Amino acid sequence: MRRRLIAQLLILIAAPFPALADRAAGDACAAALSPQSQQIYAATVSSKPTPDAARGVVVEETKKMIRAGALSPLKARSAAEAAGRCLALITK
Repeated sequence: MRRRLIAQLLILIAAPFPALADRAAGDACAAALSPQSQQIYAATVSSKPTPDAARGVVVEETKKMIRAGALSPLKARSAAEAAGRCLALITK
């Protein structure tokens, strides 16, 4: 009984660490991005989307930046793709 309790506690304690490592990898990746890609990354992460919904959030954030004049339509795709590569590290 005591071993089972200890094992359960260890699982609960260790469970958050992989998520933190993934977020750290994504943040490290994002640090090397252009300011526009960093903004897309940060906005997407802050909305905490599911992995399936992340692409839609990236697209919406990119469209908002284009409408606001913060991002050129010619550079939008490459900025969004760069942010997406860093976001993919979080979901692995």
